[in-house]
Amino acid sequence: MGETLKISELRGQTAHLANLNNINVIMGRNGAGKSRFLRDIEELTSRSKQTFYVRYISPERAGSFKRDGNILTNMSNNTDWLRQTRAVNQAVNFKAASAMLFREAETLYLRRLARTPEIRMDSNRNFETDRLSKVNQLLTNISLEMGAADFEFRSLADGQPISPDEISSGESEAVALATEILYFFDTIDPTKFNVLLLDEPDVHLHPDLQARLAKLIIAMLDEFKSQADSIAVCLSTHSSPLVCSLAASQYVSIGTKSFAVDTVELKPTSAELRKVAPFFGHPLSLSLSEDAAMILEGEDDERVWQQAARTSQGRIKLFPVLAGSVDQQSELEVFCVDLLGTLYDNPVAFSLRDGDGVVDQPLEHRLPIKRYRLQCYAIENALLTDPCLAVMGRTWEDFVAAAMEWVCKNPEHRDVKLIEELAGSDNRLQHKKIKKIRQLICAILMCKKPWEVVVGQAIGALTNEDLTNSNMLIAFLGAGMASDIVFRNTA
Repeated sequence: MGETLKISELRGQTAHLANLNNINVIMGRNGAGKSRFLRDIEELTSRSKQTFYVRYISPERAGSFKRDGNILTNMSNNTDWLRQTRAVNQAVNFKAASAMLFREAETLYLRRLARTPEIRMDSNRNFETDRLSKVNQLLTNISLEMGAADFEFRSLADGQPISPDEISSGESEAVALATEILYFFDTIDPTKFNVLLLDEPDVHLHPDLQARLAKLIIAMLDEFKSQADSIAVCLSTHSSPLVCSLAASQYVSIGTKSFAVDTVELKPTSAELRKVAPFFGHPLSLSLSEDAAMILEGEDDERVWQQAARTSQGRIKLFPVLAGSVDQQSELEVFCVDLLGTLYDNPVAFSLRDGDGVVDQPLEHRLPIKRYRLQCYAIENALLTDPCLAVMGRTWEDFVAAAMEWVCKNPEHRDVKLIEELAGSDNRLQHKKIKKIRQLICAILMCKKPWEVVVGQAIGALTNEDLTNSNMLIAFLGAGMASDIVFRNTA
């Protein structure tokens, strides 16, 4: 491929999109200037027709998905007519133009079929399977089918034809967007750098449809991966389902656009985005439940806090986001700081780390993420607090007696010294690693519950009054953390 195809950035008059990938997601609050940013890039790149092939899809896409002769005339008389009418936020008769392009997409596909033996010789590939089916994968109640003279919509319930004017706005939106995406890929020019600018493609689409649209874009890139070096899809969005559906793809990078800042630095989707994708992928349920993301260091912590949320009967509103290490926890914190601010008006999130023997060294918050360190070595140390022992129907004195009895019966056990040290400790080994005996502690006390369940149930049973009373579990967790995370005291 020629040198002109190896483009790593796009520039407009002021806009600068750096570190291009095949799919480039631009996020930002309303008023941040995302639409102006994309139109600025479209205007300048469209002037360089020897280098770029560019298509811009406006955020408000009006009209019905049915062919219009006047639009065909305008498109025929002026090759720039379609581009000029769409270089605004609201494009009148957008969907009618899409309907014209879908007919043209059929012709383009048939030409490609004729000149591509590997497609032509595959009996499973044709316009219906490769193109029409991709549109219909976005639809649930209707289908777009090849009629006698034109494409037509039909009800999946009774097979009856439906006028384009009668289908829902979301359905017509999905069909028009799918058409634009298919048309772009079927018209890419291997001698140029091909750019598709999608301005808020999630508008009017249900979250499930947004996710399906993302899969369509990925599927088309898979089909044209031999030309991937010359393709960039750039989309602006507020949609967490759309972003999260794209998250697992190797093609995707993401950046945030802020007001009065015209350079967007893209970063490849990483393990961090994949970790937080389940949280950001369900904005409706999270808005209703008021769950807050809480970045945790390991699976043990996740199980404890899931149990705590269940025991609290909905009072503890958390969505655990699991990091694999302390380093990844730091990376997740940095990643989420920007992303949270682009998605929510009043974002709330937490990060909780093990104490690891560190005492009285609080972490600085990275707002909107509040960061805390346990006031014990790790979450399993809380197992020795009075509230956790009470869940097992025991007291500290019960444990000491049972532990010494166990030592007498198992003098050769590898963990005898640690159990003896624990039983004789005046602070219950609050700041010492006890990971290898946490299950043994439950066994010594003849508790059949997993230790994570015990600690989670004790946390879930805490009340606001425990903050002012002497409560050993809150002392091990940290009063500030308990106030913010367990009781959500944000005042």
